[in-house]
Amino acid sequence: MQIKIFEFNPVSANTYLIYDETKEAAIIDCGASTSEEWRELKEYIDSHNIQLKKVLNTHLHFDHVLGNHFLYETYGLKPEYNVAEDSIPELRLQASAFRFSISYEAVKAEHFINENDLIHFGNTTLKALLTPGHSPGSLSFYSEKGKCVFTGDALFRHDIGRSDLWGGNENTLISSIKNKLLTLPDDTIVYPGHGPASIVKEEKQYNPYI
Repeated sequence: MQIKIFEFNPVSANTYLIYDETKEAAIIDCGASTSEEWRELKEYIDSHNIQLKKVLNTHLHFDHVLGNHFLYETYGLKPEYNVAEDSIPELRLQASAFRFSISYEAVKAEHFINENDLIHFGNTTLKALLTPGHSPGSLSFYSEKGKCVFTGDALFRHDIGRSDLWGGNENTLISSIKNKLLTLPDDTIVYPGHGPASIVKEEKQYNPYI
């Protein structure tokens, strides 16, 4: 499994492009927000002969979905996420709260992801873990074979996501992290929605919120 990490938009959100030897791929939390960022992403996909099969969202906060419109227009793929995320404000309202202006509407899912769903592309399988608290339907995507988990804004290196946004709850978030993420093998790499990667063992030992 290959993982290409892009850091997109003014909020510096991590976008993960995951593919394997088949060249089939999934993208997690596409935050590309400008024509330059869209071009960077497309040039990488084209130059590596990648076939994008899945657009996945850990949650629907605006900085993690800004590229979904581009992906739908370019590849005809709609995002997949947990249905509870539809309860948070519409994309443009969220963005305006943070003084961003967006002219297009969010692309809505036709297929929702539930707890323990398996997501397949190429020879790769991701397992969906429901990890709410930062947002009501936050998901993490775990690859047992790849020994890694994509946590969105639930868990960062030595930090956790904020819980004061729409549908957030700190107690729920801490419970999600302890019961769903820190129960993974110690050597599991944690790929967060912002900032550098970590590993489960390190978060158990040094995350001040745990």
